[in-house]
Amino acid sequence: MFFEEIQNEIYDSTFDAIYNALLEEYKEGKLSIERLMMNIDEQQQVLLNGFFEGETKFAYASATVDAHQYALAMIKRELV
Repeated sequence: MFFEEIQNEIYDSTFDAIYNALLEEYKEGKLSIERLMMNIDEQQQVLLNGFFEGETKFAYASATVDAHQYALAMIKRELV
């Protein structure tokens, strides 16, 4: 498996797992929109740090941020 394929696999599996968990926590009342937005800010800092720590860390951090942002967008969409 090429390195790029590994990165894509890490991104996809991370995104799916985190996105689904976030939506489930929101539906159960365990996650507020405010907390989700705070998580996004925190994860963006991790992403910035991950950029300098290597491509695998960056793929994981990028997927984490994207999953949080997509979950927020989907939740807001349902509320509107």
